[in-house]
Amino acid sequence: MRQQIAAEVGPVGKPKASRAMSEIYMVPIKLNLPEGRIEAEIDLPMGRERLVVLAFKMLAISSEVADLVMQAAGRVGLEISCKKGCGACCRQLVPLSPPEAAMIFEFVESMPESRKNDVKKDFDMALERLRQRGILEKLEQLKNPLISNKEYDTITKAYFLEHIPCPFLVNECCGIHEVRPSMCREYLVSSLPENCKYPLNKKVFRLPISIRLSEALARTWSSLSDMPVMLVPLISALKWTQENASTRVMGDDSIELLTNLVGHISDIVAERQSEKNTCAHDAKGP
Repeated sequence: MRQQIAAEVGPVGKPKASRAMSEIYMVPIKLNLPEGRIEAEIDLPMGRERLVVLAFKMLAISSEVADLVMQAAGRVGLEISCKKGCGACCRQLVPLSPPEAAMIFEFVESMPESRKNDVKKDFDMALERLRQRGILEKLEQLKNPLISNKEYDTITKAYFLEHIPCPFLVNECCGIHEVRPSMCREYLVSSLPENCKYPLNKKVFRLPISIRLSEALARTWSSLSDMPVMLVPLISALKWTQENASTRVMGDDSIELLTNLVGHISDIVAERQSEKNTCAHDAKGP
């Protein structure tokens, strides 16, 4: 049974605009998270919305949660190490939800021809290198919803050791900052910056966050596609989307789609809180 403790979709507001004979409405969202309360509005068309488009609109929520985490860290004297020009984490394996993979695909397709060709070339070169090293086949295991944490860690370590920069990395800065995936937005560390360059040998302290928008989007995609929940490595986003083109057009009634997604966010928050409480209880002992 879904626990309604973390999120709420409010009533449809007044029309904001008209586009192609389709009204756009502002729908309020309230999220009561361990990090704090978020109140936002999402513009939705009356009728059908693509999940890829909703995923893009929800990225702002992911950033707001990250901002709350940074504010909480500052209150206890922790300084976030992540700064513009530090692209150390941009060589790690970045797991995306299927709709975020399709979002990245569509963004690349919208680029000017010369830039698009350069980015696609970088993706192809990276995949070929991973194939030659025997890692590309291992990335397929991420589609398995039952993959263990140990197996996942083994794959991510093998990937990192290749030191393959994200195809969107430009002078150690994100070249798609406005559409960067939720996992990139939610990755915050307070350990020494140089530790991120050697995460396998150095201690990297990642700040906990109550939600994973990518996970909620993956669950929403699963409910629409009747496929198991899965993650798509960013480096495989273009290839995967080409092979799974239906993800680009997948959608539902806009209000139903948003309610479904927010419900999954609520579930994830409740699950993480339950895990935290269990760990605290076990630490205390009998």
